[in-house]
Amino acid sequence: MVGAVTHRTGSLTARTALISVGQGTVKASQLIITLALVRLLSPAEWTRTAYLLSIHLAATTIGTLNLQHTIVFFTRRLGPGFERRLVLQTAGCLAAVGLIIATVLLVARPALSGGRLAVGPALPWVCLAIALEVPAACASTALVAVDQLARAATWDVLTTLMHASVVVGAAVAGRGVTAVAVGLAIAASIRLTLFVLMAIRLPGGAGRPERGTLRRQLRYGLPLGLALGTAVLNRSVDKWFVAVFDTGSVGVYSVAAQEIPLLTVVPYAAGAAIVGALVDAFRHADTETALELWLRLTAAMSAVVVPVSAALMLISPQLFALVFGPEFAAGVLSFQLFAAISLHRVAEYGLVLRAADRTRDLLWASAVLLGSNVVLAGLGAWLAGMSGAAAGTLFANAVAWLFVLRRLADAFGVPLRHVFAWRAWCRALWCAASAVAVALVALGLLPLHGPLAELASGLVVFAVVYLALTRPWRTAPEPRRSSPVEGTITGVRP
Repeated sequence: MVGAVTHRTGSLTARTALISVGQGTVKASQLIITLALVRLLSPAEWTRTAYLLSIHLAATTIGTLNLQHTIVFFTRRLGPGFERRLVLQTAGCLAAVGLIIATVLLVARPALSGGRLAVGPALPWVCLAIALEVPAACASTALVAVDQLARAATWDVLTTLMHASVVVGAAVAGRGVTAVAVGLAIAASIRLTLFVLMAIRLPGGAGRPERGTLRRQLRYGLPLGLALGTAVLNRSVDKWFVAVFDTGSVGVYSVAAQEIPLLTVVPYAAGAAIVGALVDAFRHADTETALELWLRLTAAMSAVVVPVSAALMLISPQLFALVFGPEFAAGVLSFQLFAAISLHRVAEYGLVLRAADRTRDLLWASAVLLGSNVVLAGLGAWLAGMSGAAAGTLFANAVAWLFVLRRLADAFGVPLRHVFAWRAWCRALWCAASAVAVALVALGLLPLHGPLAELASGLVVFAVVYLALTRPWRTAPEPRRSSPVEGTITGVRP
């Protein structure tokens, strides 16, 4: 049996809250930057900027090779005394990769720019931003690995606010695609400087990881990197299909095809809060403890993610009218379909595969998602433009979800029906769907005027109905039984 892990920051709730603050700021800033640039730039400039930002996001994310996640894994195995060396070693590898990617993009500059999406003058600045930003990608994960969650949250908040301020400020000053690209490069240089100052202050003394650690780290991280690359391509491929088959809708689709921060941040943060305990459980072959942690996580997150996703689908027409204006109304259906994708994202599924050292399974899962999305989103974009691309992405995610659950079942050694909190998820889904139906009927009957009144009324009706339907389960007493997981979650070590 695995002993519970002692955490400086206490309970699962406290740890999740700390990580959520940082990651929530990161996700929210992406949405804020989008909203600001939509308002500041002309429609033609925003279309080119959205295309450029998709290149930047794909390159900076793929460039990390997911090596930042190896820091947590190897810190638990190497023990104290090697943290600083491990982080700097990882950053050095990422610096080389970032430089290679930037060079490749510069060489491919003629192919990446042309017609209505001409971004040639801005691309060198984006390449510079990529080369500078990739090495600093492991900063937050390094702080989580040494259990400094408050510092990790502070890093995410401060550097993200800096990034958003610089990029939006550059757009205000220059009002053009190149100005935004220059802002990306300036923000990346500041982030890298702060990372170096932070990294040299990490604990670890003069210890050096044992010979061959880098090779093992790369062997462990390569499937993660490939999985990340396919995941990033998956997030961008539907936008590229829209650029080909429905070019005029690229700007609208870039706004609509987004996930609300809360729907991705809270499950990720909850998973990050228990990742150390999961790694220890699998290291000691204690799959019972690992499964119990996972089931509690998915059950708890179902009660948050499912109703929020359903509520967003309900109010999306009014939300778009208030935030973006009538010119973006065509993106409502695509936004609703992306909110539907979030219904199943009650956890970061790759968390278990990384903790169990099954990174190849994670690569296969990402490949299935990308392959399904290429076929279904491409077909959808060809048949029905941006709405068809969003529908194809929804179906592709359903296929990939079932695939990754099968892999998780293998990792835990249980049947598929026991690998997920199906009862809690289905209960939340049924209650949310019923609340949406009642709210739609109410909105059709009430004498409301204006999108703000409709949005507020819809949310109130949805919340009242959902809370009423879930009350029997929320007030039912929890069965009390002894479990090794309790110590892990609360931070109490026997």
